[in-house]
Amino acid sequence: MTRIHENIEAEEAILGGILLDPYAIDKVVDILIPEAFYISAHQIIYRAALTLNQQGLGTDLITLTTWLKNHKQLERVGGKNKLAQLLESTVSAVNIDVMAELIIEKYQRRQLLAIADEIAQLGEETATGLPQILGEVEARIFSLTQSKGDKFQPQSIGEYLPAAFINLKQGVTPGLTTGLIDLDSLMGGLQRKDLIVVAGRASMGKTWVGCYLANQVALQGSPVVFFSAEMSKEQLVKRFLAMHSGIDSQRLIQNKVYKSEWDALSSAIGALSELPIIIDDSPASSQNPTRMRSVLRRTQKERGQLGLIILDYIQKLGDRAASNRAQTVGAIAGACKDIAKEFNVPLIALAQINRGVETQANKRPCIADIKDSGDIEQDMDIGLLIYRDEYYNPDSLSKGLMEINVAKNRNGRVGVCEVWFSPENGNFRSVDREKTAPSWLRC
Repeated sequence: MTRIHENIEAEEAILGGILLDPYAIDKVVDILIPEAFYISAHQIIYRAALTLNQQGLGTDLITLTTWLKNHKQLERVGGKNKLAQLLESTVSAVNIDVMAELIIEKYQRRQLLAIADEIAQLGEETATGLPQILGEVEARIFSLTQSKGDKFQPQSIGEYLPAAFINLKQGVTPGLTTGLIDLDSLMGGLQRKDLIVVAGRASMGKTWVGCYLANQVALQGSPVVFFSAEMSKEQLVKRFLAMHSGIDSQRLIQNKVYKSEWDALSSAIGALSELPIIIDDSPASSQNPTRMRSVLRRTQKERGQLGLIILDYIQKLGDRAASNRAQTVGAIAGACKDIAKEFNVPLIALAQINRGVETQANKRPCIADIKDSGDIEQDMDIGLLIYRDEYYNPDSLSKGLMEINVAKNRNGRVGVCEVWFSPENGNFRSVDREKTAPSWLRC
């Protein structure tokens, strides 16, 4: 085998990264199989790391060395010195997923060459009928295209029917409630595997919607991961504190709290500390679907099945200098949909509306007004457009109300509902028939 069909340096970098960073293996566990390593010792080390990871144990030098020793495989990989060498030669595990792709490519090329040799031998086989030979050739090529780590395998409808029947018999609404009666009626709650886009102009309340839904799902006991490409952790935490305490978020951000509010704030801190909300405020320049998957795998491993993913906001990601931003953002939207399916969780992506709506007489947005929309409309399952008339008209008769337009719903109804909304502390309430404003708006 020629040098072009292996990459020892990449293999060593991956193993060193796994020894260095306890979470590095989560970046490659779903895509990289032990057989992809060219060096047999590397296969053994990686297989041991996978076993430890599946058991919820670390992959550090001491743990991995002990496991290999206990299973009489330490000497087969080159002893303690080999593992120490891998660790010492690795500076960072940041590009471990890129290295994995290189290894997979080399592995597939080696497989292709091996199959080519087999096909050549079959071509020389005159005792076997040509139809049989062609069938064997097809089978070998097909085996190359199948990913052993792919959990999304074709399934006959008959195989899935028992599970569907059980779900129907239980009669439990599959979606997580939003806590807003009219919105739940239109959407059917937050459905797993759905990509939900919440779009609106700046300061219209998009982030508040994201915070509110994150809080609702967390209160139901399900972990929520909030990717904040715009706000810092500190700013976002203070928004959640405002929701739980009723204190104006702007004052909290400025660290201005009245003496009379400290009891409410302490109570809010206690309540919020118990909620499974995980915030990732990595800069937009470093945020991408691959990194998001790594964070989600780590969180799911530590906390169990996720309840909700939120991205604030989708147009912040990707190369902002790209000549075709619509295409770039569309690709990110497609990746978000894939993530929702992969982790079996609703993903809410917040999105900006083009400023062009500001010039319209009717400033209520439509789906086409989503900035750099591209394929966003195509990939989203639900599109929510938010609008507050009082933002443009201070004397509006709809003061305190937010319109939520379910403009697209792949599996349900469309329509507009109204909810009470406080932009000061992010409180939302369903609207009753008399449209009686809640107390926090009447004060």
